[in-house]
Amino acid sequence: MKALITTVFLCAATIVSTVGVASAQTPASASKPATHKAAAIATRTECTKSIGLCVAVPPSWQRLGDIFDDLGFVVAEPHAGIDSATWPQLTVAAIDVPAQKNGAAQSLDSLVDIVLTPDGSFTSAETLQRTRLLLNGSEAEILRVQLHDTAHQADSNEAIALISGDDGLVYSIALRCAPQDFPRLEPVFQKAAHSWHIKKDAAVAAPKSTPKQDSEKK
Repeated sequence: MKALITTVFLCAATIVSTVGVASAQTPASASKPATHKAAAIATRTECTKSIGLCVAVPPSWQRLGDIFDDLGFVVAEPHAGIDSATWPQLTVAAIDVPAQKNGAAQSLDSLVDIVLTPDGSFTSAETLQRTRLLLNGSEAEILRVQLHDTAHQADSNEAIALISGDDGLVYSIALRCAPQDFPRLEPVFQKAAHSWHIKKDAAVAAPKSTPKQDSEKK
């Protein structure tokens, strides 16, 4: 169970590093007057191929590939001349969460606890903020954490939205980036989390098998 959940939220960089990406220019940054901070962010819609889980993403971000048998995808902010595995990344996925041993459904709280348990991808996690709310009418939790990897002496920040979906599914939206980039990119995460929806013409039935890593399909 832990391997399934943490693979979705905390190992996206390993998966997308093997996906071919066309070269792109780094998005130009321009400082704007404070009066323009509330302006709407331009976006485009990206969806999973299997169930049509859709979110809004910046138009300049690149889709790096589909993961977990088309139950998820990764988009990233391109930076020319830098390995795409290190680009700020947004991972969107639907998870078929197994029930507990007593047959009860897993709660969002229990999934958060699993996410925060250290594994091979990080050595410790510091919770910065944890919020319960409704996202488009569904129960959700948003978690902001700082991940520490003492072996590589590197830290990263991650914002994760866990959303109660239909038929036992949990929808996840996760942004991972360097700590210095988080204040700039948090609005991207917020826009994606608050824009989630299921396409009406997409199949919404729970997948027949649990998601597998993209590498297992090859």
